[in-house]
Amino acid sequence: MIFEPIEIKNHLLTNRIVSAPLASLSSMEDGAPSEKSLEIYKRFAASGVALMMVEHHAINICGRTRPAQFLADSDDVATNHSAISTILKDGGVLCLVQINHAGAKIADPAVFDMEGYRPQSPSGIPVGDNWDKLGRKPEVMTLSEIKKTAEDFINAAVRMVEIAGYDGVQIHASHGYLLGQFLSPLTNRREDEYGGTEAKRARLLYEITDGIRQSLKDIPLSVRLGVADYLTGEKAKGLSTDDTVAVARELANLGVDIIGVTGNLCGFGVDRKDSAYFAPYAERIKSSIGSSALVECSGGIRDAVTADKMLRDDVCDFVGVGRLMLQDPDFVSRWKESC
Repeated sequence: MIFEPIEIKNHLLTNRIVSAPLASLSSMEDGAPSEKSLEIYKRFAASGVALMMVEHHAINICGRTRPAQFLADSDDVATNHSAISTILKDGGVLCLVQINHAGAKIADPAVFDMEGYRPQSPSGIPVGDNWDKLGRKPEVMTLSEIKKTAEDFINAAVRMVEIAGYDGVQIHASHGYLLGQFLSPLTNRREDEYGGTEAKRARLLYEITDGIRQSLKDIPLSVRLGVADYLTGEKAKGLSTDDTVAVARELANLGVDIIGVTGNLCGFGVDRKDSAYFAPYAERIKSSIGSSALVECSGGIRDAVTADKMLRDDVCDFVGVGRLMLQDPDFVSRWKESC
């Protein structure tokens, strides 16, 4: 099943393995790729995966979580990013660029030293550990700033396809970044049209998704959706799968081709030792949306037996592999031999 072909937007993929987005920490100061970036993606291109989600690119300067993060905020920087898309496409990989805004989630306080940077958020609620050291809080976004952010997402998507040369786009709405902050009742306490109910908390994501789909009608479009604020087996809090089932259905209605299932404020389970820990969430989403969109599941998938069973049991349509890409770049060939 892993190596059974699948088609997406007239692209025939030879396997169901997705290279999950991995922050390479290799950006130049201006948000362009460095020589280190190119070396990393040359290794990824040779891995044998059929589909790659290329690490998150901030849509504007306020969207960076750290200075060493790619940007997608100008035509010039997009031109430089074409070096990565060329490497991947020459390697036979369908490549989608992930676009993001970090909001109140700061990975490196050095972002405050960048010209023009301001920490933005739905309701001024800090996310992550760095705020305790900073002695300050993120700003509450105005309605005009929210509208501008939606425009920046759409513009970033267009330039990264039309100028940078990526095949498609993934919208990052998980791991506690800005769109995940809007989705979660723990970080979104707004009382206007962007908060108060599940539908209103998801409104910004819907507007961005619809804007990108209308601007780029024929590309593969994905949303990486944080389906809950807690990991499987933990006590429920904040955003739940009951909330995100409705979000996933609407995203499919808006023309999303792939929904990538992961965590939201709980992150991506970096310390988990168990396998395929987001599989129950993926199965819930897939059973709810049927064939209206494909579902990708990542999180602790380390072996071919687990991956193949998930696909055969209809848990998901794609398996996402992240850390294994770094640890064992030849894993795809070994999986193929074992299947």
